[in-house]
Amino acid sequence: QAFISQHSVLRHIQQHKQAMGGNPPCASCKLLRRRCAEGCIFAPFFPADDPVKFANVHKVFGASNVSKMLQ
Repeated sequence: QAFISQHSVLRHIQQHKQAMGGNPPCASCKLLRRRCAEGCIFAPFFPADDPVKFANVHKVFGASNVSKMLQ
């Protein structure tokens, strides 16, 4: 039976996060299926843990119009 230390697991998770771009994409980027850039205009308003909020706004206004409002 192999023993895997907690340190090696945490290191592997950290390396995986860095390879995948760090934090999870915001709700907007997740819904629109695009990569969430570091300076994403939607991220402060639509966090990853509340996807319904962006889905509702997107349904009414559209992503393009929302981005214009936020600029």
